[in-house]
Amino acid sequence: MDVNLELYKVFYEVAKHKNISQAAKNMNISQPAITQSIKKLENTLGLPLFYRKHKGVELTDEGENLFEYIKNSIETMNNAENVFSKYIDLDKGKIRIGGWDTLINNLLIKVIKEFTKKYPNVEIYTYTGTTENLLQKLSNGELDILVCNLPEDIKRYRNISFIPINNAKYCFFGTKEFIKKNKIKDIKDIKKEQLILPNKSTNRGKILEKFCLDNNIEVLKSNYEITTIELMKDFVLNDLGIGFTNVEDIKDLLLENKVEIIKEIENESVQEGFAVLKKQLMNNCTYQFVKYIKQFYRI
Repeated sequence: MDVNLELYKVFYEVAKHKNISQAAKNMNISQPAITQSIKKLENTLGLPLFYRKHKGVELTDEGENLFEYIKNSIETMNNAENVFSKYIDLDKGKIRIGGWDTLINNLLIKVIKEFTKKYPNVEIYTYTGTTENLLQKLSNGELDILVCNLPEDIKRYRNISFIPINNAKYCFFGTKEFIKKNKIKDIKDIKKEQLILPNKSTNRGKILEKFCLDNNIEVLKSNYEITTIELMKDFVLNDLGIGFTNVEDIKDLLLENKVEIIKEIENESVQEGFAVLKKQLMNNCTYQFVKYIKQFYRI
């Protein structure tokens, strides 16, 4: 026996309220349509389901039994529809963001602020790690958006779209005291034991290596190889040497006049921006968030 699910939904509403007009109002359809659906269900089942009364309807014994059988299923489906409507309206949802704290702060924090003003119930989670590791998590669906230096081999990530924002700027930096004491005017004046460099496996490490090769500079080596930006800043502030990182990473130190830049490098082949799953793979919450990003940056 093949019965349209909508007929059961109509039956449930009428049985619940014992009133056809109330059921019509709740379902936003006409009373004749409700009556027609009940008749169709009764004909399909071969049994009367309601007694018609002057001010409403009453369930027959068969109708009572049917209502008991279907009510939990219908209520479960209605609850599911309500939950999903919240996801659609962004009364509910979450966005998982990967990237370094400084990049999230510099490129995304203002967007997050505006987005959460409009959708305060959306939950935001942030995760850190290497760009390669975070790209893999994004590709696997473990993240929704990544703030990063966009990789040169983007064709390798077929299910990911990239939104470039600007060219990445890097620099060698140190405290004024250290630079003055060691008479450093350019990177050629820096000695091996004075360098605090990013790990070679990180994006920053690869960018530094490429800079050296492009400028016929012997690949720089150091006694200090650092994996996190914060630790590098701590080493530099304690006058252990000269660091290398993204200019955005040390904006706070520059504003406080704690460090100065020795050499700035703008790498046109490396862009800062966002990586997201392709549109058809995004959840609605992330899709709306990406629209906010594009509006903010006028893309």
